[in-house]
Amino acid sequence: MPRISRTPQQVDAFRQEILDAALHLIIEHGFSELSMRKIASQLGVTATTIYNYYASRDELYFFIRIRGFELLFESIANVYKTQDDPYEKLRAAVNEYVRFAIHNPDYYEVMFINRGVPKFLDCVGTPLLEAAGREKEKSIRIFLFIAQGIAEYLKISNAEARHLAIRLWTELNGVVSLLNSRLLREVEEHTDPLVERLVADICERFHQLKKLKSHKNSSKQGGAYHANTRSKRR
Repeated sequence: MPRISRTPQQVDAFRQEILDAALHLIIEHGFSELSMRKIASQLGVTATTIYNYYASRDELYFFIRIRGFELLFESIANVYKTQDDPYEKLRAAVNEYVRFAIHNPDYYEVMFINRGVPKFLDCVGTPLLEAAGREKEKSIRIFLFIAQGIAEYLKISNAEARHLAIRLWTELNGVVSLLNSRLLREVEEHTDPLVERLVADICERFHQLKKLKSHKNSSKQGGAYHANTRSKRR
């Protein structure tokens, strides 16, 4: 019987099925236990079929991360556009990051937590560099998007905004990592209101930075005004 070729849509759909199966296996058994044979078994196909779509399990891993970062960026960008006020834009993006992490714990684990998997720097000079480069580009795009939002809100330099974006990222990652690992439930029974409060506190600190910056600018302008006034009187 002649082999039936897949349409481009079917190819994309099956590539996603492979990624979903691989993601499930990584979370259940760890990346070290992932193999094309196990993925094929879960999907009811041969390992050769999987190799027709992805060259290796390492390449598969990067495409899982690429898909995760695409989903995260899309969700953050969408909620960001729903707001007009710069602070509300930033707060919406922060809340969406947390929502994504909580509702997609498997993706989040592979994207931000899992240590025993290849990273971009591991792939320099290897056949995986292209896939690793795409993954890095997708992940950095989210970081730069948030940093730009911070720069616009606080009216600060890109360097300052990047520093604050890193600070924001580490704080949010700490919250969702403790929540997803269920450790937070060991010390607080009602985690939902706790997480809401923690995230609100993080956002409020940015609001206070804005107020502090505005106050300093007002003080400088006031000082300059009084200095000019004294100079004219003389």
